[in-house]
This record gives sequence, C-alpha cells and structure tokens, in this order.
Amino acid sequence: MIKTGRILSLTCGVVATVCSLLAVATPTAAQGAWTMWMMGASSPWDSVGTFPAREQCMEALHQQALAVQKLGLKVTEDGPGGSFAGSDADRDIRGQCLPDSVDPRVAKDK
Repeated sequence: MIKTGRILSLTCGVVATVCSLLAVATPTAAQGAWTMWMMGASSPWDSVGTFPAREQCMEALHQQALAVQKLGLKVTEDGPGGSFAGSDADRDIRGQCLPDSVDPRVAKDK
C-alpha cells in the first residue's frame, strides 16, 4: 500500500519537472525552432525532426547526408543553404533545414 504522503511527493515532483521543461521550452519557442525535412524521388517532403537552433538541425542534416552517402549515393551538401542532395541511377534523396514557419510542401507564389 502506498501512503498518501508519498503520492503527494511524487505528484509534486512531476509538476516541478513539467514546470521546469516549460520554462526551458518557452525561450526556444520565442527564438523559433528549425525543422529537418527529407524526401525521396517517389515520396513528398516529410518532417523528420525539430531542433531549437539552426546549428543543431544542420548537424543532424549532415549526419543524414553521411548515412545517404553510405548507401552508395553521390551526395552534395549546401551548408549555407542548409540542404543536401544524394542521387544515383535509381535513387534521389534530399534533405533540408528550414525555420519551423516554412513548409516546403506549400507552393510558393511567383
């Protein structure tokens, strides 16, 4: 049997943890998060991760580019543009980091 004091202590601990996470997340949201997007030749852009800073998104994107290269595709990275493209005779894989307010699936006005 669990005592009431122990339940109250556990509940307070959970509430404190949630409040701490919210306090840390609030400044990040104010600065704007970055989203890593990936697509293949036959698949549309898909969000695969969100990061609090561009640098973190770019590091994860670089790791994805290395993984694609290990599959045997020729990879070209565009650091300043925040993207990479990998291709061979049969495959085409792309990735990019964009501010969370930008969605590459939405058509741009010309």
